[in-house]
Amino acid sequence: MPHYLPQTDNPVGSDVLLIDTRASVSALLCCAEQRFQAAKNLLRSLSHLSAASSAQQELNAVCEATALLLQEGCDVLGVVVLRSD
Repeated sequence: MPHYLPQTDNPVGSDVLLIDTRASVSALLCCAEQRFQAAKNLLRSLSHLSAASSAQQELNAVCEATALLLQEGCDVLGVVVLRSD
């Protein structure tokens, strides 16, 4: 496994966000948990909005941010799984 793995949602041809595969398991899990908590909080906020009062752009922004956070968390957990083999 390479020392640094690019995150899934990096722009094509540009590995800007990287995961340190040699970070401690506790650090990787903390990073993933932080992103899952942030995504959960965004979704909870979204569940309290009414469709009539929410602009489509705002809803799209919350959905995009949530998807990015979940993908980052999954990418980091994937490193933990690879390391446990």
